[in-house]
Amino acid sequence: MIGKKTGKGAFIDVSMLDCQIAILENAIARYLSKNEIPEPMGSRHPSIAPFEAFKTKDSFLIIAAGNDKLFKSLCEVLEIPNIANDEMYKTNSLRSQNIDKLKLIIEDKLQHKNTDEWIKVMENLKIPCGPIFNIKQAVENPQIKERNMIVKSFHKKIGEFKSAGNPIKMSTYKDEKTRGDIPDLDEHRDKILKEFS
Repeated sequence: MIGKKTGKGAFIDVSMLDCQIAILENAIARYLSKNEIPEPMGSRHPSIAPFEAFKTKDSFLIIAAGNDKLFKSLCEVLEIPNIANDEMYKTNSLRSQNIDKLKLIIEDKLQHKNTDEWIKVMENLKIPCGPIFNIKQAVENPQIKERNMIVKSFHKKIGEFKSAGNPIKMSTYKDEKTRGDIPDLDEHRDKILKEFS
């Protein structure tokens, strides 16, 4: 990549392994500071509660009520306002300690409506939430399409096909919805080796 101000090139290196390690920030901090090895927690956040997947009438709903104000709003939506002031759930720290009991209370209320119904109600109150998509729902999501994460390509033998796009977006590179012809394995080998010799 060439910098606009300096005119000098830069190498962009994005490793999938590096990205996976980066999203483990909480587990890494716990290990490096306390020598703790966290156990698997499913979809649960290790230090914020409630922040995980909850069972609804028809599927699952991720709820991220990450502070006391959001938790209070969630309790009002679920028609359990007394829980917000309960000594076991008053603060995030207390909710994290008692999350198993809290999850039972929340899921008991969520059983009365479908995920889509809960999302509409919660979004109106700015409670962060969202569905868990299957692959069809993910691929057909308007945001995925808008971000060119499903692109068309062409191969001379199999014709047109679709595949995942590039998650790295750069202002200096046009992210096309349709990609060029896909070469066969080693099709351009001699040409590429010649460039490097």
